[in-house]
Amino acid sequence: MRNSLFSILKPLALSIGAIAVMGLGQGVVRADEVFISGNTAGCFGTGCVPVGSSTLFGLTYNSSTFNGTTAGGFLGIGNVAGTPNLDNLGSFTLTGDPASYAGQTFTLRVTFTDPQMIVGSNSATFSATLMGTVISNDIGGVTLDFNNEPITFTFNDTTCTATTIPGQQTTCGAGSFRFRVNDVSVTAGRPTVSLTGDVRGAQQTAIPEPTSMLLLGTGLVGVAGAARRRFSGRS
Repeated sequence: MRNSLFSILKPLALSIGAIAVMGLGQGVVRADEVFISGNTAGCFGTGCVPVGSSTLFGLTYNSSTFNGTTAGGFLGIGNVAGTPNLDNLGSFTLTGDPASYAGQTFTLRVTFTDPQMIVGSNSATFSATLMGTVISNDIGGVTLDFNNEPITFTFNDTTCTATTIPGQQTTCGAGSFRFRVNDVSVTAGRPTVSLTGDVRGAQQTAIPEPTSMLLLGTGLVGVAGAARRRFSGRS
């Protein structure tokens, strides 16, 4: 009886083990790949409501969108010398006397559209609000000084559909990432300067592929069938 039971359970154990190895391999490959996308808004002054474009005297902020897939858990968002309002956190332009901006505050709202289901949100998207201070600098302009400490986000995105289109990979699974905003300096008459940031430590555990689940189901059905045949033969 013991040998019969062992011969039935052995294929089941081997099937589950094979599926586990396959799932682990897929998780390792995708562990550091997280698709990040979103948009920004901003405003000047205490208690203001972030909007697409905001101006305080001669200092103007314009919003932007961003997206990209991490590599090794890292994604740089924007480039100071890059195209304004494209794949960054927005931009600033200064046309007035920087002395009049000392002590002013700036509010930046970053809304993540991917990954979805970030912990702390009641909807698919999540908005983070960061505060900055406008201070005069020694190069005839202003510096927007943000709290540069990374903010950690966790997510559990189980409603997505994967795609193979480059630049549109969709996060599927549970994971986390750290987000940070950089300070930026603007001088009068200088071309628009982009606001930048980065994502670090991004990781996720991928949802098992449908084919893997199908293989597991097929294996279980096969073992069950073998068990029925064996016991039918003994009866």
